[in-house]
Amino acid sequence: MTGGTRGTEAWPEVAAALTAAQQAVATAAAAPLSARHALHAAVLIDRITDPVFARRSLLALPDLATTRDIPAFRAALGICAPALDPILALAGGTAPHVRLEVLPEKVAPEAFGSLPVADLMVSLYNQGSVPRLMLVAQDRAGVPMQDLLHGAIRWWTGTLGTTGGTGHPD
Repeated sequence: MTGGTRGTEAWPEVAAALTAAQQAVATAAAAPLSARHALHAAVLIDRITDPVFARRSLLALPDLATTRDIPAFRAALGICAPALDPILALAGGTAPHVRLEVLPEKVAPEAFGSLPVADLMVSLYNQGSVPRLMLVAQDRAGVPMQDLLHGAIRWWTGTLGTTGGTGHPD
């Protein structure tokens, strides 16, 4: 983890947490409308912070390396890693009125060609929108949960300097 080049192979507890989170994200991707699978993946992504906190002095991120307690570490992590912030808030229950909800997402006409067949068929009968599992805040602004999960895994794998043995961060 120092200098961003040291992978998790020397830290088995971090590697195990990262691998479990990657597997949960893959499961959530296979069931993209499942709030249960997405929440499980979010909790496992959040769980990576515990073994990393135990080794925080070795982090290449100075703001995190000197943090003294886990709540402060999580708060600092959310600030320095915007990809993790909504995941940590959801999993930790620290953001009031944040929930997972299936909402329609409008598809731009130029994007129809890149949609999977199932989404294309749904969009044709749904006035150009497809259902997506969204992380919704009190103001009802939804963010696609799959994007958040994959972004958080990419951030962890990039920060930890590994792909968890899969060869692909997602």
